[in-house]
Parts: sequence; structure tokens; C-alpha cells
Amino acid sequence: MDESVYDLWGIPRSTDVRLEDLSAHIHPTDRDRGRAAFNATRAIVGLFEIDFRIMVWYTLRWISARGQGDDEGMVQRIMFGIFST
Repeated sequence: MDESVYDLWGIPRSTDVRLEDLSAHIHPTDRDRGRAAFNATRAIVGLFEIDFRIMVWYTLRWISARGQGDDEGMVQRIMFGIFST
């Protein structure tokens, strides 16, 4: 993640962000759907896109996530994709 994504998600800048760190910010109503979409992208090869809400402090933000699904494409368990608001 680059610095702007850490700021977008309200996560302290570090080098080791796990899926659980991001999931903790997903709005409770969207969390199950977001996790299901993530798991589905790992099972298929191809593009994915999903929109969901996150909570950063007292602010609600809409996130648009885009990327490439495929566990084979992961490098040292690192995923590649784009987050935007």
C-alpha cells in the first residue's frame, strides 16, 4: 500500500497490513459481502470489482476496489489492486 491508501483507510503507516486490518474498517453491513467477494476473487482467474463502505474514525467512505483475482498471481501472499473513493 502506498501512503495515500494508508490515509484512505485510516491505518497507521506500516509495511505489514493484513486483510484483517482492512476488514476491521469495512462497514458492518458490507463486511460479509466484502469478504465473500474477496474469497470469490481468490477462486477465479480474472478481473474483480466491488464497491463497499468503510468507517474511518467517524467518517463513512465509499470505496471502489478493482484488481486481478488469482492466487497464482500472488507474490509472497501480496495482492495487487486499486482502491479509490
